[in-house]
This record gives sequence, structure tokens and C-alpha cells, in this order.
Amino acid sequence: MRYSPDQKTETHKHIVKAASTQFRKHGVNGIGVAQLMKSAGMTHGGFYAHFESKDALIAEAIDAAFDQTMAFLGQAAQAAPPRQRKGAIVGAYLNKKHRDNPGSGCAIAALGTDVSRLDARTRRRFEARVASLIELIAGGDDEASRTDAIVTLASMVGGLVLARAVRSEALSTEIVDALQSSL
Repeated sequence: MRYSPDQKTETHKHIVKAASTQFRKHGVNGIGVAQLMKSAGMTHGGFYAHFESKDALIAEAIDAAFDQTMAFLGQAAQAAPPRQRKGAIVGAYLNKKHRDNPGSGCAIAALGTDVSRLDARTRRRFEARVASLIELIAGGDDEASRTDAIVTLASMVGGLVLARAVRSEALSTEIVDALQSSL
């Protein structure tokens, strides 16, 4: 059965969205193509009609994850007065909901170590998206704002990774709270 180009495009987007969630939950090597397709409600056989390889899907899924992160952090920044913008971004990023839902969270915190082992093209795309996030946090062009944004992003990501990694709910919450109050 043939599908219309629009249906193929929608199916492609659906697979990317499902993969974006699954990769952030399980890591890029923690889930295979068959499981990804099953999570999208499809069979493994349809994968190659949409992607040349798992690496191609990974790249698109990372872009989708960044789009999601940029949207929720951008909304937080837009809603805040200029002087409270950074605090709004930190608050939107460092919280219990984001900590407890890696599948819908930041690609850097969920996939950063995986990306360092991926192909150069995917790493360049990831780098460009990190740079966009730094620009969002900086909110300006001056060197001091950019440096502060890099430190803020590194602290947010590192803090989220730590908060997710520890077993103690109390320590996890303490990490998130400490970063919220110090950034």
C-alpha cells in the first residue's frame, strides 16, 4: 500500500518524536531500532523507508529534543522581566519535574556523554544547538554575558545529571535547590 507524501512526512515526524523520548530515557545505545519503532507503534521493517541508519535518526531525535528544550526555556525567558530572565531559565530547567522526566528533558543532560561517541556530523549539530542554548541564556552579545551563560549552562546540566544519578531523594532535591539559589 502506498502512502501520500504528507502521511510519510507525518510518520517520519512521529518516529523522530518517539525516538527523541526513548533516546533521552535509555541512551542511544540503550535501545535498538526494533524497540524504537515499537514505541512509535510501528514495525521494524518500516524504519529504512524513513532513515538511512540509526545514526541519522539519532541526529534528528537530538534536534527534536533541543527544539523542545529551547521552547520551554524560551517561554520562561520571555515571560520574565529582563533582569530576571536568567533566574527564570534556571527555575524552568532545575526542578523536580524536569529531573524526574528525562524522556522529555534536556538532550545535553540525557545524551551528552553518548554524543561524544557519535559521528562528527551529529556532534557538529549538537554543538550548534548547545551554542544556541548559550545564546538564549546569555541574552546579550558581550563576553561577560556569554561566559556567565556557559557557566550557568554547565552548572544546570551537571546539577541535573547529579540530581538524577543519586539514589537519595533528599540529596537529589538538595542539589537542585542549591543550584537554583546560587545561579
